[in-house]
Amino acid sequence: MLKRIFKNRINEIHEKYKDKDILIADDMSNFFGLESLGVWKVRGNGVLLLTEEELFFGMWKPRKDLMIPIQSIIEVTNPKSHIHKSVFRPLLKIIYRDENGETDSAAWYVRKLDEWNETLRNLTAKNR
Repeated sequence: MLKRIFKNRINEIHEKYKDKDILIADDMSNFFGLESLGVWKVRGNGVLLLTEEELFFGMWKPRKDLMIPIQSIIEVTNPKSHIHKSVFRPLLKIIYRDENGETDSAAWYVRKLDEWNETLRNLTAKNR
């Protein structure tokens, strides 16, 4: 149902990446926020996708985008909570350096977590 409601936003994001090789994507990922923004920021659903160059998240509503270059990723972990928020299942947490060189993290609940872990870890190891 949600996917139908936000079909235009999903299509817009995939259109933006049509010329890139998408390694893995989840059109219904659940974002748990950026650690640097603290606990008061709203989490939301959106499209999470991975290319050779970046991890991209496009939130459905509000329309916000987050792009994390692969070379800035420090670690991939799977905690059950992020910024005191949880769905009581392992999350995909990305610890990375932002554009100012500061450490930050973001987390999502995704389907096919094992596939995300393997793909991201292989890609980041290749880029070190």
